[in-house]
Parts: sequence; structure tokens; C-alpha cells
Amino acid sequence: MGGLFGALNSSLDAIRSIQTALQVSQNNVGNASTPGYARQVLPMEAEAFNPQGGLSGGVSTGPLQSTQDEYVNQAVRSQLEMQGNSSAQSSALSAIQPLFDVSGQNGVIGALNNLFQSFSAWSTTPGTAASQQDVLTKAQALAQSFQSAAASLTQTTHALNQKISSTVDQINSIATDIQKENIAIQQSSSPDAGLDAQLHSSLESLSQLANVSVSFAPVGTATVLLGGQTPLVMGAQQYQIQASFTDPTPGPNANAVNDAHILDSNGQDVTSQVTEGSLGGFLTVRNSVLPSLQGNGQQQGALNVLAQHVADRVNQILTAGTTPSGAAGSPLFAYSASSPTAIAETLALDPNITASALAPANGSSGNGAAMALANLGISTAAADQINGQTILQFTSGLATQTGQQTADAQNSQDLHTQLLAQARALQTQISGVSLDAEAVQVMELQKSYEAAGKTVSIINSLTESLMNMVP
Repeated sequence: MGGLFGALNSSLDAIRSIQTALQVSQNNVGNASTPGYARQVLPMEAEAFNPQGGLSGGVSTGPLQSTQDEYVNQAVRSQLEMQGNSSAQSSALSAIQPLFDVSGQNGVIGALNNLFQSFSAWSTTPGTAASQQDVLTKAQALAQSFQSAAASLTQTTHALNQKISSTVDQINSIATDIQKENIAIQQSSSPDAGLDAQLHSSLESLSQLANVSVSFAPVGTATVLLGGQTPLVMGAQQYQIQASFTDPTPGPNANAVNDAHILDSNGQDVTSQVTEGSLGGFLTVRNSVLPSLQGNGQQQGALNVLAQHVADRVNQILTAGTTPSGAAGSPLFAYSASSPTAIAETLALDPNITASALAPANGSSGNGAAMALANLGISTAAADQINGQTILQFTSGLATQTGQQTADAQNSQDLHTQLLAQARALQTQISGVSLDAEAVQVMELQKSYEAAGKTVSIINSLTESLMNMVP
């Protein structure tokens, strides 16, 4: 009888183990599409069988195991960081590229080409009212084009400021979620696959926004550092970051637009630590690309350099010339000189200029000044060049640079989208739930359950038969 009761207990233990395994499989199936969820595995272990020693064998379960692979998870987070960076840059640069049309038909470059063409036509008929008026019309269009480009860059700056602030708010919000998940994990008496899934989902969401390093405590809580240095979450403690657009070390340009800065919870500038994610991409365009065009406290900006150089050289050539009536020439352009970074946005026709005040002649020719203006865009004279380039070479370089930056960002986005898909495929292969595999597992467990149930039934019948044999 003792052997039968031992076998019965072993069968009942097997049934309980199989029931637990079925619950694990059902939980896997139910969470197959849950972000961050990793397939749970319940090891089934055979018990020792030695009837003489009182060991009746059977099946028991080991500790529940998660298939989370932090090496693969980190690979996914890294690709999310880089994809977020390139995607943010691509979207921000797409608003800038049209301002510098590489074809030379639109924008500042198109307006500049039109002005030089009007100078050329004026040089052939310097005394006609039509050619004089065309010069004024094209000059007005160029000034408006510079103003429009400057306004667009300013609007892009404000839009990026909002995106940077919004992204910082999202980072803080996700950090709060991670803090709560850490606390829940600490308070849990046993590993919780649901909490683990929420934590890993939050970490992936955070990685899209900024580059972070993640480490895990033995209990499963996460420590998250921005840029590998600045704490965002440490156990049950969260640290807020903030965006600032006040330059702590202003340069000589009092009216310049300040760079964007990221400050830690102590107010320290940690901008340099943010290199990836959406925040890193927005900061790159905001603090590097835009200042190179519109200027900041440390530089005048290429758009202002171009506007000032064109206005100054045109004015110098005209004021050195004479009108058909013999009067001294007048300047064509005017701008506010109070700030080097405000040249483009304030460029306009000189309020005193008239068509008859245009001076086509110089000391050697009746149209010498007009000819000099017609050739100004391609002139290699030192006074006409900008940083060793002709005016048209300089403007073409601006168009090429912004176009290349946009193309590079888009190519990088496409590349990291592909690499992310590969990393996710590996993550799914290792940690994902296969419905087919779980279905096979459930079928096997059901068969085992039926077998164990039959064993219990047989033992029950044998026990009854033995008891009936007792007088």
C-alpha cells in the first residue's frame, strides 16, 4: 500500500506541475503582443526514483525563468537611439533645405542670380528706365528673400525649441514610469513578468528619445544614466532634467539667438552628453546647423555673412560710380548694423535710392560699374570673395551643404531602420513568444496531464481492489 500511495502522491505532484506549466504557457500566449514581454519558461525536473529508498519519483517544477537577453535588448536600444537621432535631424533639416535651392531657381540663390542678370542687362543699356527699374525690382526681391530666409530660420529655431522642451518632458515622464516600475519590482515577493515587460518597454521608449546606459540590480530594478553619466533613475529615486535656452556665457552679439542647453537636476549643463535619440538629433540641428546659418553668440552665420557682403560690395561699387547725369552714385541696400546676426532679417532697399540714382559709370567706362556688378557673383578679386570663394561659389556651397546634411540624415535613418529590424528579429527569436511553439507545448502538457490522470485512476482502482481483498 505504501508504494501505491507514494505513486499516487507522485502522480498528483506531476498534475500540479503540469497545471502550473499550462498557466505559464497561457500567460505567454496572452502576452505575445505585449511590448517588452519575454517568454517565460518553467523547467520540469524529474524526481529521483528508488522504491527501496522510499523515493517514488515523479515530476516537479524549477524556478520560473525569463528569456530576457540584456545583450540583445541593449542592441535594440542602441539602434533606437541612432534611429531617433537621424529621424529627428531629417525632419528638422527638411524645413531648412528649401531655403537654399541647389538648382539656383528659388530662394536666396535664385534671387541673387536674378539680381546679377538684371545688372548684366542694365550694363548693356545703362541709361534706359526699364533696365534701371528692373535692377530695383530684383534688388527688392533679393532683400525680401533674405528676410524670408531669416524669418524661416527663426521659425525653425522656435519650432525646435518646442520640440526639445517637449522631448525633455517625455524623458522625465518615462523616467517617472521607470521609477514606479522599480518600486513595484522591489515590493514584489517574486519575479513578475508583467512588471518586467513594462520596465523593458519603458526603457525602449526612452532610448528613442536620448542615449542612456542601463544596468540592472539583482532584484530586477534598473539604473538609468543619461549619456552614461547623468542619473535619470536610480532604484526608487528619479532625477529631472530640463531644457534651457539662456546662454550661460553670452558672446559679443547681444541680439543673437542662444543655443539650447540640457540641465541636470542640479542645474549643471549636460548638453554634451546627449548625442543620440530624438533629443540628440534636435540639439544637433538647433546648436550646430542653425547657428552656422543664422548665427549665435559665437558666430555671425553664413546667411548674414552673405547678405552683408553682397550689400556692402554692391553699395561700394555704386557709390564709387556716377550716374548718366554725372552725379555721384547712391547705395542700393541698407541694413541694421546694430547686430551682426540681424543683417539678413533687416536687409532692404536703401530708402533714398531711385532708378535715376543708379550709377553705371566708373572712371574708365560709361558702364564700368554696371559691368563690375554683373560679374560680381563670379569675380575672383579678393574684395569680391567670401572666405576665398566667389559669391556664387559660397552660395552654392550653402546649398550643397544643407542638401548633403539632409541626405545624410535620411540615409542614416534608412540604415538604422534596417539595423533596428534585424536587432528586433534577433530579440524576437530569443525572447519572443511563438504561438506555434506554445501550441505544441500546450498539447504536450495536455497529453502529460491525461497520462498522469490515468495513472491516478489506475492507482485508485488498484487501491480499491486491495481494500476489497481485506476480509
